[in-house]
Amino acid sequence: MFWKAILITTLAIGALAEFQINETQRNQMKEYITAYCKKNGAEDKVDEVMTSITNFSECVMGIFNVETLKTEIENAKPNGALDEVFKKYCAKSPQLKTCIHSMTSGVAPCLDSNIRDEIGFADNATDRLIDFVCNRDGEMIALFIAKGGPECFQEKFNDIRECASKIKDIKNVDEAKKLTLNEQCAKYDEFSTCVVNVLETCSTPTPGNMAESLFRFLRRSTPCPKTD
Repeated sequence: MFWKAILITTLAIGALAEFQINETQRNQMKEYITAYCKKNGAEDKVDEVMTSITNFSECVMGIFNVETLKTEIENAKPNGALDEVFKKYCAKSPQLKTCIHSMTSGVAPCLDSNIRDEIGFADNATDRLIDFVCNRDGEMIALFIAKGGPECFQEKFNDIRECASKIKDIKNVDEAKKLTLNEQCAKYDEFSTCVVNVLETCSTPTPGNMAESLFRFLRRSTPCPKTD
């Protein structure tokens, strides 16, 4: 399902970029990947997939260090210099896109054929997401942070998760495959509207406004009928 590919890809990239996994977690991941690859008749590709994931993590860490970025953001806030921080990192967006494309190509051999067909779309979606974040040298994300966006997301995390749980009729991949394009688009709109409504209850309107802009931006890259 195309909209689910956007959300999963975005969340996966954020998680992999931010956290370094320990050996126990790495083994658990390999067990999961082994089972998944075996299910799709590609058990011999497990090492290749694991290598691509490791390379992705190293590739991202070579572009920016999360702790360093956090320090730079905190130091820039009092001086109103967040835009300079994001301008520097957004200049590296072509390298980040390359990291992502290499990773998706690397895991492709283990994917279900239907999901594999969505790789090009997922790559395009993540490219567009990066372009959105880095529009005008990251001005929007700088404003988002300055206006308490991360704190808002943290405060409303459980409510946002509840938005996902409210979307009915999608219990597994087989259920998703049964939905028509219009039904898929309706589910996307239902989820995005719910998230925006949740974020609009924060102390400032910026998080909700940005989320609404992001969802509209991503929707325009889908086959859904245009609404604006």
